Order: sequence, then C-alpha cells, then structure tokens
Amino acid sequence: MRKGFPLFLLTFGLIGPLRAGRAEALQPLDEFLARAPSHAFDTREAALLAQQREAEADVALGRLLPALSARGVYTRNQYEIATPTGPASRALIQPENQLDAIFALDVPIVDLPNYYRHRATRALARAASEQSEASQLDVNRAVCRAYYQHLGAAGLLRSAVQSTDTAQSNLKNVSVRRGAGVATELDLERARANVERSKQDVADAQLLVNLSARSLETLSGVTPTPAVATDIPGDDLAEERPLAEWLGRASETPQERALREATAAAAEQNKSANTTLVPTLSGAAQERITNATGFLGKNSTYALSLTLGWRLDYVGLKNSDAQSVARELARVREERAKRGTKDAIFEAHQRVTAGIAKSRAARAQAVAAGRASELASDRYSAGAATQLDVTQAQRDAFLADAGRVQADADLMFARASLRLAAGLHPKGSAEGKGR
Repeated sequence: MRKGFPLFLLTFGLIGPLRAGRAEALQPLDEFLARAPSHAFDTREAALLAQQREAEADVALGRLLPALSARGVYTRNQYEIATPTGPASRALIQPENQLDAIFALDVPIVDLPNYYRHRATRALARAASEQSEASQLDVNRAVCRAYYQHLGAAGLLRSAVQSTDTAQSNLKNVSVRRGAGVATELDLERARANVERSKQDVADAQLLVNLSARSLETLSGVTPTPAVATDIPGDDLAEERPLAEWLGRASETPQERALREATAAAAEQNKSANTTLVPTLSGAAQERITNATGFLGKNSTYALSLTLGWRLDYVGLKNSDAQSVARELARVREERAKRGTKDAIFEAHQRVTAGIAKSRAARAQAVAAGRASELASDRYSAGAATQLDVTQAQRDAFLADAGRVQADADLMFARASLRLAAGLHPKGSAEGKGR
C-alpha cells in the first residue's frame, strides 16, 4: 500500500488535467499573435523609435521653412535726449522710458545641405517604420517558437502520462506473477524502476510545459489556458510551394525595405556633406516699432535683406569623405541583409522538406514501437519474453512517441518560420494566401 499510494496520486493528478483538456484547449496561435505587437517590448520599442524618427524629420523640415520671431524690449535710460525740429515740435532721440517691439521673418531660399539632411531624415523615418514591421515579424517568430514548444511539451506530457500508465500496468502484472511464483524479484524491481523512471519523464515534461507557457505569456501578454497532457495537432505533411517562389519574395520583406531606406538616407547624407561648399541664400524682413522715433518721426519702420553666405573649412571637407564611406557601408549592409534573407528562406524551406520526411518516419516509428511494446507485454505474460524486454520496449515506445511529437512541432514551426522569413503571416503562402 505504501508503494502504491504515491503512484495512485501521480496518476490521478495527471489524468485529471488530461480529461479537463477535452473541455478547454490551448488558445489558437492567432490570439497570441494578435496581442503580441501591443505587448512585446521589442515591438513597442520599435514603434516608439519610428515616432521619434518621424519627429526628427519634421525638425529637419523646420530648418527649411520660414521662421517668425517677435521681441519686446523696455529700456530705462538715465537721460532723455531730444532735439527741437520746429517752434512747437521736437525729435525724441532717446526717451527716458524706451519701448521697442521687433518682428522678424527669416526665409531660407537656397540651403542645399539642410535640404539633403531633411531628405535623409525622411528616409530614416521610413526605414524606422519598416523596421517596426520587421520587429513585429521577429516577435511573431518568437511567439510561434514558444507556441509550438508549448504544444510539443503538452504532447510530450501526454506521452509521459501514457508511459506511466503502461509502466504501472506492467508493475501490477509483474506483482501478480511474482505472487504466483512465476516472476523473479529481479523482474519486479525492474518494473518498479521503470515506473520511477516514467515519473521523471512526467516531471521533465511538466517543466517544459510550464517554462514554455511562461515564455509565451511574456511575449504575447496572453496567459495560456492551463496546460494539459494533450496530443499535438498533426501536420498534413503537404509539400510547400517551390523554393523559387519563396525566394522571389525576399526583396519584399520589411527588413529589406528598411535597409533600402537606410541606404537612401546614407546617400542623402553624402549629398548634404558634398554641398557644404555651395553658398546659401536667405532673406529676412524686420518690422520695428518704437517710441524713440529720432529725426524720422516714425514709430514703425521695416527693413528687407538678402544674405549670401559661403564657408570653407577643413571639417566640411573631411565630413564629405566620411559620408561617402558611410554610404558604401550602408550598401554593403543592404547586400548582406539581402543574402541573409534568402539564406533564411532557403534554410526554412529545407527544414520543412526534411521535417516532412522526419515527421512521416517518426509517426511510423511511434506506431511500430507502440506495437512492439504491446507484443513484449503479451509475450512476457505468456512466458516467452523477459521483463527486460518489456521495460526496454516500453522505453522505446515512449522515446518514439516523444520523437513524433518533437518532429511534428519542429515541422509546424519550420512552416511558420518559412512564411515569416518571407515577410508573411505564419499561415500565409508564397502568394500571400494559404499553402
């Protein structure tokens, strides 16, 4: 009784969730993907960075727009200065309490360096927007990985529970045979050791379930329904569309678009640096209202001006060289990213192809190993096999079923990775629709 009681508790504690799982299954993947962009730290950071870049582009635009300023000045002069201009009039040169109001309008007319800087910041803003989408794809990939890990862990837990049930049944059978004198003490201890080993498998599987659930919640903000020992949904093992169709989408991914905009920004920065020797032209208008009218006798006067500026310095020349190198560096990064995107698509497509073959073989192996376990148990009951054969067959059956679960989970994640690498929804296709 002492040895059977903990085993009963273990079985009851695992079978209970297994039955509950039929009433409440894990939420669909789309629910986690829908919540991830507003919760994941990476997507939130990328979205805020895009807003910052947009604001910086507006700041750069402001340098090209007219600027209006107003200034009011009060001056307390020690002496009033005035001069007679007639029998009953005088010109106030400096009043004791002087008031001045100055309104100025500055208009950039020709300013090529700032013009190209503005174009560069606009390109950077577009790059940040595209990078925000790329970040969302990265988060979706992490969510898919955690989701399928969670499904795989739940499937592994189911296999471990079934293995425990099988080991427990075998222990009962050996105990009966031992009582009848047709089984040895060695057989009984081997059966008992097999049960304890299966308990460890259950504990390991439960750990994977808990850790993957936590990761999924961290990434998406959605709490998975309590994990149950349930089988993983089977993949249909259908082949993907040809690799060439997937590679054709490589240039349309958000990451590629972001890098193209970054390269464009570097080119505009280079133009800005190259035009520092071009003179700038600006206009200004000023209106001054004062009670110090002087000999003019007018309280309000205006002035218009044009300013042509030119500057030659060593810093500007060297900055041009630096920006030229930065432009070439951006091009190299763009080329590297293009190759990286195609490599990611290629790898994911190959993993799907290999995963289909592996999953198909793993399913056949699981069926054969399960049948072998049953045969070993039957042969042991008939006295034609040893308990070592039974425990080994049961262990093989568990490992084969665990391999099947892992193969199916890996295949489903490989399919999702292929779509995400091509810039699509995890359930899309090379044509933007289902497989």
